Amino acid sequence: MKRTFCITFLAVALMLISTLAQAEEKPKQITIGYLSLVNGQLIAKNLKYHEKEMGVPIKWMIFNSGRDINTAMASGSLDFGNVGLPPATIGIAGGLNYWGIMNANVLGAVESLVVRPGINSLKDLEGRTVVAPFGSTTHYLLLRALNEAHVDLTKVKILDMAPGEAMAAYIRGDIDAAYIWEPSLGKIVARGGKILLTSAEMGKQGAQTWDVITVRPEFARNYPEFVKKFIKSELRAIDYWKKNPGESAKIVVQELSGVTEEEAHRMMAGTTLLDISGQLAPSCLGSSSKKGQSANDIVAVGDFLLGQGRIKKGVSLEAAQDFLHPEYMEAVKAEMK
Repeated sequence: MKRTFCITFLAVALMLISTLAQAEEKPKQITIGYLSLVNGQLIAKNLKYHEKEMGVPIKWMIFNSGRDINTAMASGSLDFGNVGLPPATIGIAGGLNYWGIMNANVLGAVESLVVRPGINSLKDLEGRTVVAPFGSTTHYLLLRALNEAHVDLTKVKILDMAPGEAMAAYIRGDIDAAYIWEPSLGKIVARGGKILLTSAEMGKQGAQTWDVITVRPEFARNYPEFVKKFIKSELRAIDYWKKNPGESAKIVVQELSGVTEEEAHRMMAGTTLLDISGQLAPSCLGSSSKKGQSANDIVAVGDFLLGQGRIKKGVSLEAAQDFLHPEYMEAVKAEMK
């Protein structure tokens, strides 16, 4: 009798220990920081792909810029965050410890420099007020474009504004131009603004920009399977975007207030999303054994920002390569075979 009781007690204890161990292997909640950009994350959020894949509550937090996401990542309040190439470069240069695990999107006409009628060239911006979210991809491209056009920066008043703030300032007549992204970009165009330059055009001139999804190293080390699950969900959203453009446009309308389906299709056309092969290509993340072009892009942006006095030190190729962690994407690809 006693022996049977002891065996039963031991079995129950082992089951309890096993249950507790499994509970510790699963985070109580996962927090994702994202931007009001038109990309696959809007699909994943709307269709609850992460909740379905991970089986834990997902908290989505929207931010005005990658700079704000950097701050949140530094404070430990985010598990995953989407930042642009320049904010990632600034973060790495400043010692922010996070890892880039996948390309969120390659930026095209979804980001553009919109100006008032009568402004026909970058030189025409001398004596004018121009805005961009400081530390963002558009801020970087604005500075680069002005430099390459030999514009006298001392004659251009450049202010720090989030896209929504820029739209309001344009409507009030306070500014002459803004290098921002959709949907605020389209709203300015609808009020008479003119596209002078797009990020797609800058990319063709050798200044391609992209957004990268980052993860806290502590989270990745504690929950490597959940990093893989996150990537699977994002790739599923990208696949949905490619196969169902009409339904995806409707989701964009739901997620971004004040956007029409026609505008959603235009925004989608200005954004490139990469499948798993594109993610691991030499032109993007590359592989664990040989990191890709993304690392070189980070170094180039770091050199430019250093020359502009925007950061105190550049980013070495080694540091840029250390930032990229394609091994999680590689593991997902291996499981797909």
